[in-house]
Amino acid sequence: MKPEFKNELLQIKLETQQYSIQQASREIHDNIGQLLSSTKMLMSVGFTELSTIPDALKTAEQTIGKAIQDLRFLSKSLNKEWLNKFDLIENLEAEKERVNAAGNVQVSFASEFEILPLQSEEQVMLFHLVQEILQNSIKHAAAKNITIQIKNKDNFFELGIKDDGKGFDAEALKKESPGLRNMEYRVQLLNGTMQWKSEENAGPGISILVPYK
Repeated sequence: MKPEFKNELLQIKLETQQYSIQQASREIHDNIGQLLSSTKMLMSVGFTELSTIPDALKTAEQTIGKAIQDLRFLSKSLNKEWLNKFDLIENLEAEKERVNAAGNVQVSFASEFEILPLQSEEQVMLFHLVQEILQNSIKHAAAKNITIQIKNKDNFFELGIKDDGKGFDAEALKKESPGLRNMEYRVQLLNGTMQWKSEENAGPGISILVPYK
């Protein structure tokens, strides 16, 4: 009886957790998101009454717009149905627009696939991996231009990311950084491989090869 009781208890915990996540998703979308959208709209109305709009107010409006985008993505990511239908290509397009909207970095994205032949859970894992690589390129490599490409390689697809940053010694950094090793581990979970094509004083590049049926 004990194993059955533990399994039942675990199931109840999982259902409770899922319910809490769905409630949080609704709260973010229906309340916080709407409040920010209303604030942004009121700022736009107020701008029409000003002859000159201070740069600080323009920056504030852009910041609220970015917060709305981030909250929408967070709300969706907490939604189980959305995760089950996750589309890497669609979300990389949205991530490109989000980064480009800030104006500091220019990201380009192209794919030879319209729909990626992977399970949604695998696509979610790859998306978070790309997000982490983008953040590293922007924060640590000081990149200004980043290129993301998905290519068809005969039963494999290649996800390539290049930037014009300052570069780094990948092998030396992997010994110091558990983050890079964790990236490679996640790619291995997809039966894929990850190659770092980076040298100091040269723009780094990353190639991820993942098999598909």
